[in-house]
Amino acid sequence: MQHTDDATLNYYREHAREVFERYEAVEQSSIAAHFLSSLQPNSRVIDVGAGSGRDLRKLMELGFDAYGAEPADELRQLAIDKHPQLKDRLFAGSLPGGLTTYRKYDAVVCSAVLMHIPPNQLFDAILALRDALNEQGRLLISIPATRPDIDENHRDHNGRLFSPVTPDQLKLLCKRLAFECIAEHINDDALGRSETTWHTLLFVRQ
Repeated sequence: MQHTDDATLNYYREHAREVFERYEAVEQSSIAAHFLSSLQPNSRVIDVGAGSGRDLRKLMELGFDAYGAEPADELRQLAIDKHPQLKDRLFAGSLPGGLTTYRKYDAVVCSAVLMHIPPNQLFDAILALRDALNEQGRLLISIPATRPDIDENHRDHNGRLFSPVTPDQLKLLCKRLAFECIAEHINDDALGRSETTWHTLLFVRQ
């Protein structure tokens, strides 16, 4: 299965419990604040890169028919063990080549994922997200606007990849794949890191 980045995926697998507990300690992510205003009521949604399942559970609480894809087996299993309601809604899946789904969705949520995609795979990753959507489906994406702890190889001290994707680059790429950007927001970091902010962009598949 083709996936995000070996070093990044290994980090999330080896530190699954630490990552899970860190995510679970935050009541609501930055992107979750935009769910109701961005997504059609009661629509079928997939959260790609679902992590601890926090955003997936929020989508379910808000009445969406929500599912999640997460490439790190250890993190996904922790989420299901802790929250049994996710058992039939959280499955293995990764970008760009491992997001195999036999159903179409009205919306895709992709939070804090695309920066882990190598630049030469970003087009294929967006294409995979588009292929999961119905026509006029919505794509809600968050990417870091600022991240000061990245080295010259675009990795943090844990070895995770943080490709420098700007909102303008993302909008141009999505436009090539027949997406129209209809909203954009800047949010503070949900984990409380004052030096980190996020861009959240909403696209519609044409």
